Formats: sequence, C-alpha cells, structure tokens
Amino acid sequence: MKKLYALLFAATLFPFFLKAQSNYKPGYAITVKGDTLRGFIDLREWQLDPRNINFKTSANANETRILGPSAITFFDISGLVSYQRYIGKLNVDRTSTTLMINGRDTTTITDTLFLKFLQKGSKVSLYEYNDKIKNHFFVADNVDGKPTELVYRIYNDGDKTVTETGYIRQLYALAVKYGVGDALRIQIERADYKLLDLEKITAKINNIDKKDIEKTPTLNKGTTFFVGIGLNLSTTTTKDIFPQHTSSTSFFPRVSVGLNVLGNPNVGRFVFRVEAAFTGNKIRSNNNFNDPINSMNNAMLAIDQYTVSIIPQVIYNFYNTDKFKFYGGAGAAFSGSKYNNNTNLIVTDGWTYFPLKLGVVLNKKIDISVAYSPSVGITNTNSYEIAISILQAGLNYNF
Repeated sequence: MKKLYALLFAATLFPFFLKAQSNYKPGYAITVKGDTLRGFIDLREWQLDPRNINFKTSANANETRILGPSAITFFDISGLVSYQRYIGKLNVDRTSTTLMINGRDTTTITDTLFLKFLQKGSKVSLYEYNDKIKNHFFVADNVDGKPTELVYRIYNDGDKTVTETGYIRQLYALAVKYGVGDALRIQIERADYKLLDLEKITAKINNIDKKDIEKTPTLNKGTTFFVGIGLNLSTTTTKDIFPQHTSSTSFFPRVSVGLNVLGNPNVGRFVFRVEAAFTGNKIRSNNNFNDPINSMNNAMLAIDQYTVSIIPQVIYNFYNTDKFKFYGGAGAAFSGSKYNNNTNLIVTDGWTYFPLKLGVVLNKKIDISVAYSPSVGITNTNSYEIAISILQAGLNYNF
C-alpha cells in the first residue's frame, strides 16, 4: 500500500516539475506584409493572453519561430481560437473590489498586443484581453474595424464606492446605429461587465440566432457533468481498544456525481473537479478479553459507517488526446459520517481524507480511475484510535 501511495504522490507532483509541454495544432498566421504562414501553433493553457506564439512549419519540424505582434497581425489555431493585433490605448486602472483605490484613475498606456476574438459578426466584433491587471473587453464597429476598449471603472470616493459603466453607453450607441436600440435598451442597461452579458448583446446586434449563440465557443466554459459508480475498499485499524492492535477490510459500493471544469477547453490539460460521493464501511474486529473500564467482555467491534463526501480535486492530463487521456490528481474529501451499532466509542461525524488518483479517459466519455487515501483517524479521544485508509476504483460517464 505504501508503494501505491508513493506512486500516486509522485505522479501527482510530476507535472509541476516538468517544463511547459507543447501542444501544437494546425493553424496559420498573417504577417505584417499580408503573407499567410501555414503550419502548427503551440496552443497553451494561457491564463493571460499571449504576447507571442511558437510556430512550426510542420508538426515534426525541429525549428521553432517565435512570432509576436511586430511580425504578425493575426493568427488562428485550428478554428479553436483566433487573435488579432491591436495597437492603441489600454486602460490600466484596477477593477477588483479588493484592490480599489481612492479617487478616479483614467491612466492609459499605448501598447501593441494580441486581442482574442470572442465574436466576429456582420456588424460588430467582440474581443478580450487578459493581463495581470484585469480582464479587458473591446468592441469594434466593422465599418472601420478598429477595436475600442469598453470602459468600466470602480473606485472609492471618500466613504462611497463609485462605479462607472461607460460600456453601457458604448454598446447602446452601436445598437442604435444598427436599428436595435429600442429592443436592447433594457438588456444593455442591466448588463454587467462580464463575458456572457456582453456577448449576448453583440450577438443580438449582429442578428445571430439564439441557437447559434449557444454554439459559440466562448459560451462553452469547458464544463462536463458526470455520474459514477465504483468500489470502496476501506482498511480499518484500531489501537488501544483491544489489547492487541487489530485491522479489518471492508468492501462497499460507491456512487458519485460531479462537475469537471477545464482550465482551457481547447487544451484540456488542467481540470478542476468537484465531486459528491456516497459510500460505506463496515468496521469489524473480534477479541476475547475482559475490560471492565470499557464494559467489554469477549468483545466484537461492529460499527457500520455511512459517509457523504464533497471532494474538490485538481487533475492534470499527462497524455492528452481526444481519444485517450492519462491523468493524475489530488484532492481533499470533506466528509460527514453516520454510524450504526456504535455504543460507547467516541467517533467523529466530520473528518477529512486526501485522495490521490490515477486514471484514463476514453473518447472524452469513459473515465476509469483508481484512488488511494492514506490512513486518517476518525476518533475524538486520546485514549484509543480508529483509523481508515481507503482504496477506490471508479467508473465515471461524462455527459
């Protein structure tokens, strides 16, 4: 069991010691001279939008070119994501409520960078740029094609918080220009400075059908719902309850439901998983002795434990293709248990264990995994101990 624990632990930490892995996909770029470069572009788990890209002329090419906005004006990766060069002003005021400043900040810088296409319409286009300061949203009237940042500010003015929603006026002006101002006025006035709200408004200005809006890649946040069944093997050890330390093994079915959230749906290496699970454990042990203190004589320990757990986990796909994925992960299982047949042992209702997991995913649907959790105590006393280690095998189906 210790070897399995060591294997899972090493597999979980492995990606953090690796250099960033490449993920080349077919794509193309447009140079500043208007030429088209076709080849392969390294699609990364970009938390911040890229300042440059790695480009190869073929998948097996050894030479890699680094292309930035000084060399190219546009690039597209397999139709999954597109970026356009932008040269212009960028607001640098912070909009986080935890980092608000006193006084209005209208500071801008002139920068050259790549804007991510969120929506390319017949009338307007919507873009996004993420940096260390905040998320910036841009809109362009396709008549002139020049993106303009949508204005949103929040700051402290004395003892009150001021919110400026210039983006509402900007969007309403475009809606009026294209004849949908009256129809969208209320929706625009109620819109937050968030991707979904802004995208739905520009989609209506572009007269994009609701069904097509739902198919828009940016509306797909890379989430999958799953249900699972499995087998829970619990090894329970006792200390100081009986004269000799004892152990027992219990098999019990396990059922679960949960949600996977991909860090980048177009890459899919990092996954945040939240799982709710139910299982049980039959704690059994026999010993023949006289123990007047605990009122036990020729005792049998027989406790039925039923447990519900909420388990946030971080998953990393070591091998990552649409047809086959191999992953490792770690998490914390916040658990609540109910005990039957317990007489006078002090056991805890709430406890936490830490599963380490290895698994494979077939065709994005079938998830087969094994998880191990090292021993953790479930008693609330220093007089004796009951501890449980857990080995689980599971089969999930992703919807």
